[in-house]
Amino acid sequence: MFKYGLIKVAAATPKISVGDIKHNKKEILSILGKSKSSVIVFPELSITGYTASDLFYQEAFISEAKQALKEIMDETSYMGIYIIGAPLDLYGILYNCAVVIKQKKVIGVIPKHYLPNYHEFYEKRWFHTGYKTTMKNIKLFGEQVPFGYLIFEDADQNIRIGVEVCQDLWAAYSPSDDMSLAGANMFFNLSASPERVGKLAVRRNLVLDHSRKQMAAYIYTSSGHFESSSEVVFSGHKLIANQGSMVAEDSTFSMDSSVLTADIDISAINYQKRQDSTYRDMHMMIQNQYQFVPVKFEESKNFEFEHKISQKPFIPESNLDEEIELANNLQVFALVKRLESLPESSNKIVIGISGGLDSALALLVSHQAMKKLGRDTKDIIAVTMPAQATSKQSKSAAIKLMDGLDVTKLEIPIMKSVDLHLKSISHIEKDVTYENAQARMRTMVLMDLANKYGGFVLGTGDLSEIALGWMTYNGDQMSMYAVNAGLPKTWVQLLIGYHATHLYANVGETLNKILKAPISPELLEDQDTEKSIGRYDVNDFILFHHLEHGADEEKIIFLIINAFEFTKEEATHYVTRFFKRFYSQQFKRQTLPEGPKILGISLSPRGQYRMPSDVKRK
Repeated sequence: MFKYGLIKVAAATPKISVGDIKHNKKEILSILGKSKSSVIVFPELSITGYTASDLFYQEAFISEAKQALKEIMDETSYMGIYIIGAPLDLYGILYNCAVVIKQKKVIGVIPKHYLPNYHEFYEKRWFHTGYKTTMKNIKLFGEQVPFGYLIFEDADQNIRIGVEVCQDLWAAYSPSDDMSLAGANMFFNLSASPERVGKLAVRRNLVLDHSRKQMAAYIYTSSGHFESSSEVVFSGHKLIANQGSMVAEDSTFSMDSSVLTADIDISAINYQKRQDSTYRDMHMMIQNQYQFVPVKFEESKNFEFEHKISQKPFIPESNLDEEIELANNLQVFALVKRLESLPESSNKIVIGISGGLDSALALLVSHQAMKKLGRDTKDIIAVTMPAQATSKQSKSAAIKLMDGLDVTKLEIPIMKSVDLHLKSISHIEKDVTYENAQARMRTMVLMDLANKYGGFVLGTGDLSEIALGWMTYNGDQMSMYAVNAGLPKTWVQLLIGYHATHLYANVGETLNKILKAPISPELLEDQDTEKSIGRYDVNDFILFHHLEHGADEEKIIFLIINAFEFTKEEATHYVTRFFKRFYSQQFKRQTLPEGPKILGISLSPRGQYRMPSDVKRK
C-alpha cells in the first residue's frame, strides 16, 4: 500500500511458542495473509523464539528454522517486504539475523551488531557479532544474498530502508545513526526486549529520539509474553514514530498475535531532510560503506488510510492543554520582551479592536503582558473604529471586551474620514478601493494615536490571513509588532475558546459570541470571509501539508478528499484557489512586521520563508 509518498508499515508480535518452529511459522503466515502494509517487521528470532537458549547449538534446530523460512516464502501470498528474525549458521558461526524478504526472494540479511551480555542477557554464549563484518554476500537457498551493511532502496520513490536488531538501538552509536547519514529514511527494529517497571517510558523515548535525530520513521516491534518467563517477562511493546512524533503505539499485553499498522509520509521526511543543513554537513561522518539493494514499491490504486486524517493538523492530538499554555506563553513573553526593549516614552500598546477573533486574542495577550510587567492595563489603548458595514454585534463585542479588561477605550468612527478621502480621489464605487481605504484609514488612525500617546501599534493578523494575503497592503498588513503572525486561524479559535474558560472567564460570554460569529472584515455589508476564500480549517489543512510536509497540489487534493470527504472537484477548487492566492500575495509578506514564531512554520521573510514576490508558480 503505497501512494503519493505515503507508505503503510506494520509491526507484528506473533503468538509464538518457544522452540516450536512449525507453530511459529503458521502464526507468521497468518499475519502475513491479513496484512495490507508495504513493509511488516516481526520480532527478533521470531522463527524460533528469543529464549530458546542452548537449543541454538543444535544442528537440527537451526536447520528447521532455515527450512521454515523457505516454507514461509513459498506459501505466503503477501506481496510486500517482510522482515523476520532468525538464527543463521554461516561457515560454522551462528548469527542473530534479520532476514529481509520480498515475495519469494530473500533480498538481504542483516546480522545483529551489538550482543548484550550483562544482567539477564547471555547472547554471546550463542551468537557472533555482525559488527564490522567483511562479508558482503552469503549463499542462502541456492542464491547469492546481500549480507551485512545494507540499505534497501527504491530510487524512483526516494525510499531507503535500514534494519537493525534490538540492542543496536540502545548503543551509544547505533547502526541506524550511520545509515541515516547514508540516506536511509525509514528504520525497522526486530527486538526481544524484557519488560520491567519504568522501561516502557525509556524505550518510548529512545525510539522517539532516534526518529527525531535521524529525521526518519522508526518502526519497532518486540516479542510478547509468549517467550519464556523463567527469569523475565516480555510485553510485545510496539512503536511507530516519525521525526520525533509518535504515530502509533501498542503496549498492551495480548493473549493472541497482534499487529500495529500506520501510514508514514516518506515524501514529508525527505522534504525536511532537504531543509536541514546540519544533516547535510554530517554526511562526511559516515562510518561504513553500504550496499544499496534495489527494491520496488508499486503504487496502490486504492490506498486506504490506517487512521482518519486530522482535519486540523496544526492542533496537537496529545498534551493539548500543555501545548495551549505554551503557545499562550510564547505570545505573552514575546510581547513582554518587546515592551521591555522600548523606552518608557513609547511603550504603550495601541491596538484596533474589531470585535473579531484576531483582535480579541491580541488584546488578551496584551492584557497578560501588562500584568506580567506589573503595569496598569490602562496603558493599553484599545480603539474601535466603526464604519458603515460594522455590525451592532461586533461593535458590542469590542466594547464589552474592552470594558471587561479595564483598558483605555476609544471609539473613533471612520465613515466621514473615508468618505472625504474617497471624494478627494473622485471614487464612488463600493469596490476593492472602498474596502482598502477603510483598512488603511484605520491603520493611519492607530499609527497617529501611537504618536499621540507614546506607544506602538500592535498588529492582529494571523498566519492564515498572511498565507492567503487576506489583508490590505499598508493597511492591516502593517504594524510595529504582529503578535498573532505565528498562529493559523484554527489556533486562534482554539486559544479564544481556552481563554474563555480559563484566564478570562469574566469575559467568557463575550469571547464565546466572538467565537461563534461569522468571520468577516466588515468592509462591505454582510461580508463573510469564508464565502470568499473558503473555510479556514481547509485552508489551514492545505497550508500545513504544503509548508510542513512539502506536499504538492495533487497530493493535497488526495488528502483533502480523504480528510473532509469532499468530491475531487471540491478539493481541486480549494487547492487551486489557495495556491493562486498564496503565490500571488507574496509581496505582502515581504514587508511584514516582526512577530513571534509559535508553531513549526513561519511566513516571515526574515525568519523562515524566503520567496521572491515575482515568482511564477501555476
